[in-house]
Amino acid sequence: MATSKKDPDLSGKRRSVKRRVKGNKFVTKSGKTIKLNRSLSEKSKARRDAKALRKTERLKGMPKGRFKRILFRMHPKQLYKYWFSRDGAYMALKLTGIGFAVGFLFLAGLFAYFRKDLPNLRDISGNNIGGSIRYYDRTEKVLLWEDYDQVKRVPVESENISDNLKNATIAVEDRDFYKHNGFNVKGISRAAWNNAFGGSTQGGSTITQQLVKLTTEGFSTDKTITRKIKELILAVEFERSYSKDEILAGYLNSAPYGPIEYGAEIAARTYFHKSAKDLTIDEAALLASIPKSPPVYSPYGPAFDKEELLGRQGYTLDVMAEEGYITNEERDEAKKIDTVAKVQPRTPTKYTGIIAPYFVLAAKAQLESDLTEASYKRGGWKVITTVDLNLQKIAEEEVASGITQVQRQRGDSAAFVAEDVTNGQVVALVGGADFNNEEYGKNNFAQLPLPPGSSFKPYDYLSLIEHTENAGAGSVLYDSQGPLDGYPCTIKTLGINKCGNCLQDYDFRYPGALTLRYSLGGSRNVPAVKAMLIVGVDKTIETANKLGLYDDARQTGGYKCYDNFEERIEGPCYGSSAIGDGAYVHLDKHVHAYSTISRNGNKIPQTYILRAEDSRGKKLYEWEPSAGEQVVRPDSAYIVADIMSDPRASYMSRKSHDYKGWDFSLKTGTTNDGKDGWLMGFSTKYAAGVWVGHHTNQVKLSGFMETMTQPIWTNFMQRAHDNIEPIARPRPAGVQTLPAYVVRNHVGVSSIEPSPSTDLFPSWYKKPGGGSSDEKIKKDKVSQKRATECTPPLAVEEVSQGDAAQYSSDPFYNSTTNSEDKDDVHKCEDVKPAVSLTAIDNGGGSYTFDVSVSAGTHPISSDKFAGRLTVSIDGNVIANGAKDIGAPGIYQFSYTSTLNSTATVTATVTDSVLYEAQASIDVDFETTPPPATTFFRTLENQTTLARTNIASTSV
Repeated sequence: MATSKKDPDLSGKRRSVKRRVKGNKFVTKSGKTIKLNRSLSEKSKARRDAKALRKTERLKGMPKGRFKRILFRMHPKQLYKYWFSRDGAYMALKLTGIGFAVGFLFLAGLFAYFRKDLPNLRDISGNNIGGSIRYYDRTEKVLLWEDYDQVKRVPVESENISDNLKNATIAVEDRDFYKHNGFNVKGISRAAWNNAFGGSTQGGSTITQQLVKLTTEGFSTDKTITRKIKELILAVEFERSYSKDEILAGYLNSAPYGPIEYGAEIAARTYFHKSAKDLTIDEAALLASIPKSPPVYSPYGPAFDKEELLGRQGYTLDVMAEEGYITNEERDEAKKIDTVAKVQPRTPTKYTGIIAPYFVLAAKAQLESDLTEASYKRGGWKVITTVDLNLQKIAEEEVASGITQVQRQRGDSAAFVAEDVTNGQVVALVGGADFNNEEYGKNNFAQLPLPPGSSFKPYDYLSLIEHTENAGAGSVLYDSQGPLDGYPCTIKTLGINKCGNCLQDYDFRYPGALTLRYSLGGSRNVPAVKAMLIVGVDKTIETANKLGLYDDARQTGGYKCYDNFEERIEGPCYGSSAIGDGAYVHLDKHVHAYSTISRNGNKIPQTYILRAEDSRGKKLYEWEPSAGEQVVRPDSAYIVADIMSDPRASYMSRKSHDYKGWDFSLKTGTTNDGKDGWLMGFSTKYAAGVWVGHHTNQVKLSGFMETMTQPIWTNFMQRAHDNIEPIARPRPAGVQTLPAYVVRNHVGVSSIEPSPSTDLFPSWYKKPGGGSSDEKIKKDKVSQKRATECTPPLAVEEVSQGDAAQYSSDPFYNSTTNSEDKDDVHKCEDVKPAVSLTAIDNGGGSYTFDVSVSAGTHPISSDKFAGRLTVSIDGNVIANGAKDIGAPGIYQFSYTSTLNSTATVTATVTDSVLYEAQASIDVDFETTPPPATTFFRTLENQTTLARTNIASTSV
């Protein structure tokens, strides 16, 4: 029974399920029919049908007109019903998604649009602002100068900035600095409202945004919405790239604290003469108050308002206490301090307080040359110079002491440079007598082009030895009158302002055959020009430049000639440049080249800087010892250095060549126009040079240059070497000591003859093939041939022609006197010139001598020898009693007697071939003056004492 009852039920259920499934349709218990395994199109159609059904349901009960339906839907009840329905929720989600998408795309587009024009900033140091460059002495202990143009700024590391200043800056500038990600929404909103509705233009900037403005060109002055968007973009990038501490340090190193004061370190130094890490609470609050408006809040600002500054400082202290950076007690104590009274006066100029000014400016010139323009302008460097302040002090003292003598001799300027021979470091430099002179004090004469005069001559002789095979210290060059390149010698008149065109010396003499030692020691012009011409002008200058006159690395300096010096239009150099005439050098480079000679021809770089580093201590430049370059052979340099250290060969009266075991090699220099004086020299430790002149280079100095230059140079060198053990100059192995020509003629003012019979020669020296006889021969000065019995005595000179020729390196000298050619200018039948003399007593001891001159066979004057007329009394030439004459005629001489006796007056004439004639008369001289009581002098008749017409005879 049980079974029979159960079976029908089960079978009935099965029949019921089968009725509910038909195809892929299924009827649920609720009576809904759904489809199983529908396609996508079927699903889509079902959704549309459902949506249409819902819409039909919504439209039930609504007005039929479209406009009425819109009004009906706007009813709050209907709006509420819709938005809280399923369709309303779907719509809200859709609109929200679309809004986010559109907003994202808009912001992305906005970012891309503005970001493409923005720099890829990875530097928040503020270097774009520029900054100060600090120069220190070689010990790094003494700050010599802080250089700046429009910006004083020295960036420092974060740990070197006081926490007081950091906290004060955050409190007054950006309280939420540690909370935001680069920008503050409330601040931006406030700024936007004010900018849009006519309020004051505001930035609403965070510290990060302000750093963006400071470190991005043009942002600080642009206040547009576009700039604001760009600022936000970069601020976000900054926050992603740097820590908060780095951003704060960047801002504090860049913020404006005055008209030209940027960064916390400079602000602390300028206002309070202390480092930024040592700022007190009140000082920090005052400085933090300034960046908002430096013209108003800075005590150095053009619109400074003390009350405004104190008010903002008080506000800053209040916020610091409110934010918990300081206690209320610390705030109150800080407010009691008159911080403004602690502010130091501003220096009048950037040069105020500068130490070793000319040296520092030379170091600055090197820094500008070695760094790119962008790097240099960036600033913030710390530069360790090579200056030795002890030696710099000596140099400044000696220039200051010596300038008095320079002024006595019509000059007003002097310059001095010293270099350490062992390493090429410049240790002292004085570029002028008075750096503070408003007219020309900033002219650094140590680095201006100046004509070197005879101080160039060591390069002439060094080049001759270096580039020839027959020259050494004992070789011969003839100091004789004759044509040379640039000196045609067609007018042989000698003396100052005599209009001759022969090369001549300060003493208007030609001593004849001279060794290179005595040519250089005696500073003779003719041998020096010959030395240059033998080697070649260009080759000699090239050698001098290699020694150090030209800086290869920086491509500066060099020995240059100019067609137009004022406009620096360069031209070719000629033989005159051998004696520093028409060419120019720089004193510091000149000293450097002498230093190379002292090192036996080994050139090492010259430097004013030991090290330069940025604010983080990163080295930008560091001097390193150099093995150098051998620019000339050691023999050449050693021989020239030895010649320059020889006091016997030197013409100088005051010998400065030896001092406490040191050998000083030196050379003077005077330009042809007398406007420049030099003394250059070296030991094995220091090379030094001094220049004197007038700042206009248009004033001819009076007297001897050595009276101005020698005290400065000698005193410095002696003081610099006082406590140093002498160092011997190493003699190159190849230098030879060989027989040399012996100079017996007196050469210079204080040279000592005879010269040594042996001297130094280079290893490559080959003795020239010349005569070896010591036979004395008589030579005619006019024809340069052997004298005859018809040669007048005045034209005859005795020479040891054969001895000098053995050692001659002189291709210019006419050696025809070695042959049998005889004087063909003078004939025994020649008529000599004639002269007559008349003496006139003018009364009161005043006399006039009228001298009549007539020519003989030869003219009175010629291009080679000018006629010469002298008047003497008892053998002594009277004052102004000698003159060159160009033609026959009557010449007058005045004389004031110092005698009360009879004396013989003689007139002597010499013609163009050195024939001589004389006329003499006896004159009774008296010195009786007119009566002292005579108020009106009566002109007395002139009385002829004697008149003679004496036929001239050869003497």
